[in-house]
Amino acid sequence: MRELLRTSSLSRAESLRVALEAEGISALVSNANMGGLPPGAITVAVVDDAEYEQGLHVLHQLQRPALRLDAAPAPRRPLRVVIIVIVGAVLALWARLF
Repeated sequence: MRELLRTSSLSRAESLRVALEAEGISALVSNANMGGLPPGAITVAVVDDAEYEQGLHVLHQLQRPALRLDAAPAPRRPLRVVIIVIVGAVLALWARLF
């Protein structure tokens, strides 16, 4: 049994375990009920040492964000401006009523 990940995030540990099991790699999460405040060390380990390298590959795939070159970033600034203008108009109308 070899440790792949040590984290304080139960969500990250369980995500890795599920991804490993989807690839057919047996994995264990230890100290799963130690997460929270204060942060404790939750570990994810592969059961078979021979699957360690493949487990590292799965871990790196989870940690690396998918880079999409064909998609343009969504414009958020105009949306924020519109929301601020609408809220300002509502507040101005409300102030005139009272």
